[in-house]
Amino acid sequence: MKLPFVKYHGAGNDFILVDNRGDDRRIWDALEPGTIRALCARHHGIGADGIILAVKSDRAEVPYSMGYFNADGSPAEMCGNGLRCLVRFLDDLGEPVRGMEEVRILTGAGEIAARFTPEDTIQIAMPIPSFDPRDAKIALDQPAVSHPIQVPGLADPLPGTAVGVGNPHFVLYSSEMWEGDEVHEIGHRIALHRDLFPEGVNVGFARKEAPDTVALVVYERGVGPTLACGSGAIAAVGAGIAEGRFEFEQRVHVRMPGGMLHVIIGKEWRYAVLEGDAVKVFEGEVDLATLSSG
Repeated sequence: MKLPFVKYHGAGNDFILVDNRGDDRRIWDALEPGTIRALCARHHGIGADGIILAVKSDRAEVPYSMGYFNADGSPAEMCGNGLRCLVRFLDDLGEPVRGMEEVRILTGAGEIAARFTPEDTIQIAMPIPSFDPRDAKIALDQPAVSHPIQVPGLADPLPGTAVGVGNPHFVLYSSEMWEGDEVHEIGHRIALHRDLFPEGVNVGFARKEAPDTVALVVYERGVGPTLACGSGAIAAVGAGIAEGRFEFEQRVHVRMPGGMLHVIIGKEWRYAVLEGDAVKVFEGEVDLATLSSG
């Protein structure tokens, strides 16, 4: 099967976008975990942090849905940077998303609204940060805010905040920026700490750089360290507010290795907005049979 695709990135977080507006079952069936891993492989495939399927629905109020898979082939609830890329992809396909006051997209985390700004960036109304252990998917009875956890293989407990933003995150703030080896080793250990995070977790390594700026690197479950993570940006600012580092209604700049994202969280957790760009990189067609056997 030959599969047309377009590659996009949002602040360096890159995705393979597939047009499945007709909800073709053959495309869903073809994208089994091994094929997804091969497509996302950096040296032998297209290379990406994940794959997104654009699907058109019959519901006028929620006209599109998002199928999302991590680079390891596992499905995930949603992805903030991926959503921005999906909106840009739909616009490039000729869908009337730019003319809408907001476009609603169905994800594994529920319905999410997006819109183009006058500056041609894309704003996403993200899931509101929740510290309820059921939403953060942490095996505790109480919210974990600045809560020390014991990580297998590490001598000292690590204090962090567990937050759900449609997918689970554990955010670690430090006065020093984390080194690359630390991000990989600690992130890997926490992401696979299934006694505490039964479904795995995305791990954010954060440092407040200025009153309105946080530097952030995210180790994504099923992917590893990425250049950017939209839901991770929301989680880091949400955790920062819960820990007293930022304020409600403050526009916080989130500096990630791949670029800058912007987050505003409304008073009393009423809303959460993520803003950033989404850029088309290239398009092509891949023979899945050849790729899978290579």
